Amino acid sequence: MMISMDDLAFVYLPKILLAIFCGSLIGLERELKEKPAGIKTYMLICTGATLFTMISIAFTDLFEHANEPSRVAAQIITGIGFIGAGTIMFSKGHVRGLTSAAAIWMSAAVGMTIGIGLYVFAVVVTLTIIMALIILGRLETKLGLKGKRQFNMALTLSTPEEAKKVRTLVNRSRGSCTISQLAREADATTMTITCSLTVKEMNNFQAAIQKLEGDISYKIE
Repeated sequence: MMISMDDLAFVYLPKILLAIFCGSLIGLERELKEKPAGIKTYMLICTGATLFTMISIAFTDLFEHANEPSRVAAQIITGIGFIGAGTIMFSKGHVRGLTSAAAIWMSAAVGMTIGIGLYVFAVVVTLTIIMALIILGRLETKLGLKGKRQFNMALTLSTPEEAKKVRTLVNRSRGSCTISQLAREADATTMTITCSLTVKEMNNFQAAIQKLEGDISYKIE
């Protein structure tokens, strides 16, 4: 039994196009947040899952002895696990990329949903995933729960006035930064500031230090 041109045009191709659309939407949200995997990755994963699912179903129609269409589709979950693991990184005591790995897993699930013909459900799930990622991401940021890391900034200050300005910045952080070490010498003052901030917040704090007048040198650990 061969696949007809009508089936290709009106059954299989629409599924592939819908998978490209849904996968690209999920990837766009991840791309805008500068995550490890972007639009092309999610699009290919979603489309690939759709294609494998269609192939597993087609086996039962094309071959008499292929009576377990779920066998090929079941391997998608295992394969996606390896791809998702590639986006997870461990750095400085923090695990990163878990959300992207989970989004990859869900992208494959959407592709399988399209593959078995549940088009509306696949679109609804895609939009729900995107809205959840956006809303929960903003909520995490608002509550100060997202991406906080500990930074140690070692400063060398040439005058007491500079130390006062730095202390003012630390006080404005409302407890996110504290002066953990302070030593005064004849010609300079050394100070270590410990901060619990997101990378973006740390960049802003660093920029504020750079705007202070005077001879201030620092390094971040």
